[in-house]
Amino acid sequence: MDIGIAYLGASSSSGRAELISTYDDFFGEVRWAEGRGFSGIWITEHHFSTYSASSSPLLLLARAAMLAPSLRVGTSVLVLPLWDPARLVADVSTLDVLTGGRFDLGIGRGYQPHEFLGWGRDVAGSRGRFEESVELMLRLLTEEDVTFSGDHHRVAAPVTVLPRPVQSPHPPVWMAAVSAESVRYAARHGFHLLTPAAQTVGQLAVQSQLMATALRESGRDPAEHRVSTTRYVYCGADARGRDTARREAARQLQFSSLLAGGGIPYGGNHPAVDEVDPVLVEKADELLLAGEPDAVLEQLEQLAGAGVTQVIAGFRYGDMPRELARRSMELFAGQVLPYTKDIQAEGFWRGDGGSL
Repeated sequence: MDIGIAYLGASSSSGRAELISTYDDFFGEVRWAEGRGFSGIWITEHHFSTYSASSSPLLLLARAAMLAPSLRVGTSVLVLPLWDPARLVADVSTLDVLTGGRFDLGIGRGYQPHEFLGWGRDVAGSRGRFEESVELMLRLLTEEDVTFSGDHHRVAAPVTVLPRPVQSPHPPVWMAAVSAESVRYAARHGFHLLTPAAQTVGQLAVQSQLMATALRESGRDPAEHRVSTTRYVYCGADARGRDTARREAARQLQFSSLLAGGGIPYGGNHPAVDEVDPVLVEKADELLLAGEPDAVLEQLEQLAGAGVTQVIAGFRYGDMPRELARRSMELFAGQVLPYTKDIQAEGFWRGDGGSL
């Protein structure tokens, strides 16, 4: 099992100094991660709020790749309906060249209405825009002299986007998917699967099985494809630390829920959560990878049993204290990470025809 690091880039306020500090922390952790056995750095895309100071993830990843030359860098995810596909392909191909072929392209439809409104778009129409963008993006990555006329995008003159990416035929594409329809779409296009932090082990098992079946139906070998999930992590024996992690993971889920429901980040500050919903605390407890190193390894093995081949680990979430998160990361890197290469996904994902 591969273990990447997730960076959400949440900030305590929208002030210049606080945001600069957020970036300094990020790049400091990238330097720290180099050579410790993580598979890559994954960063999200969000706009207009302190929920995540990552409005330009490809720029951040370009610097991260320089600081950590042994690690892959990826997006989890780029909100594809907010991009012009030609602009995206130019940036993605350039980043793949600059990193020597270490870039993973994670894409998704997005879910925060205020972000779409800020770009003059409607989240309700995101599926059609997303699917058309995928079609054009893949053509621009692999073909020359492309023209295109769709409902949302038009390329009126033959174009060949330069530079061409290092990885052939293009960087690996990972798609965020929750619904069965989206999972099947990802399989038809040969994408790897990204699943969200809010899915339980049981839900992940269903997703992985559906993906493997859909890949076979599309004439593809599941052994050549991967499924990833994001997980909040707290590695430590301290009961108070685990309680803090549980509360802050719940707070993170609540932040996300408020913004998904149309919350507006006035002044760039995401909606406040003064009291964490106890129902979400219970849910967070089920989703956390938490406890002493042996317990965390056992939880990773459970995820592998559900077909997961990669975990993108988030160590800072909600209002998690920086030092507590850092101690958790260091313990995880020292006493969990060396043993994760021996964890293998279940047979149905390896492609040997087994099932859950």
